[in-house]
Amino acid sequence: MATLDKRGSIWYVNYMEGGRFRRKSTGTSSKQLAQEIMKKIEENALRVRQGLEPIAKIQQTLLSEFIAMYLIDRKKVGKATETIRTDEYALKRLLAFTGDCSLNSIGSGVALRYRNYKLETVMPASASIELRSIRAAFNWAVEKPGVKYLYFNPFRQKGMIPSSEERKIPLFLSPDEKTRFFEAIDNDNHLRVFKFLLLTGCRRGEALNLTWANVDFEQMQLTFRRTKTKKDRTIPINLELMQVLLQLDRSREKLFNYDPDWISRLFKRYLNRAGIEKDLHLHCLRHTAASDLVRQGVHLTKISKFLGHSSVKVTEIYTHVLPEELREVADVLSCIG
Repeated sequence: MATLDKRGSIWYVNYMEGGRFRRKSTGTSSKQLAQEIMKKIEENALRVRQGLEPIAKIQQTLLSEFIAMYLIDRKKVGKATETIRTDEYALKRLLAFTGDCSLNSIGSGVALRYRNYKLETVMPASASIELRSIRAAFNWAVEKPGVKYLYFNPFRQKGMIPSSEERKIPLFLSPDEKTRFFEAIDNDNHLRVFKFLLLTGCRRGEALNLTWANVDFEQMQLTFRRTKTKKDRTIPINLELMQVLLQLDRSREKLFNYDPDWISRLFKRYLNRAGIEKDLHLHCLRHTAASDLVRQGVHLTKISKFLGHSSVKVTEIYTHVLPEELREVADVLSCIG
């Protein structure tokens, strides 16, 4: 059985291989990450003893090469142009800081130094956005199927992502605006996709990647595969959503065959037609679904599971109420009695 010990600020893994004692640096001062590396070493050692290939062979690559491969993959899976642009900016800022080094030479120490550097040069909110993009890219290097480029993600350390000084309340459609928006849509196919997004509260990519194989009419449920949180999510189909699904073309593999950027532009077009002047984007339909659920008194834990949030803390941001909805609360207060 492998064990951990610390030398200076770095954790080392001690283990037996081929009857000989081995010691291997994890390259990190984070015990959590070191434990993950130790687990992989144990699994690989077991497979070798059983005459099998190691779980994953790490391919050496330069940071610049990795960035190019990662951005190609983001385009291939249909990420939004703006998201890809943000990822590219964040990764190239990291490249400027570290130089074109080997990807696996970026350990926890380098990651922490880069975090501190960003906090000295930009606002916490901007640093948070960049570091989240980098963390997602390094997660891909660790978890992607096939060839892997890292054993662990140094940007997953606790406290790596700075909290924003102020968390913004997400924008959403009010009940009146929601009615006006749907009344402005004069194309049945467009109406169905926007209704689907609102009735499921799903992300754009989840809707556009959904196949008929993941829709179970018998059990009245559908499953989104490999979501943003890397987990599958199954939600029930209500009657209104069932009506939408039954009107879609089932001769194609996917429910919706739209370009991601095009559907976002289409959303803006119907907002303008409805006379809604808020600076909204397509993801606001997901915010609208969450706000509607909160307004109807659904428990936050249930909303969190339905939307596939990584934590109920993410859902708590929707507990805001509109000013006019506070009227009944104010009317309860009295200095009499």
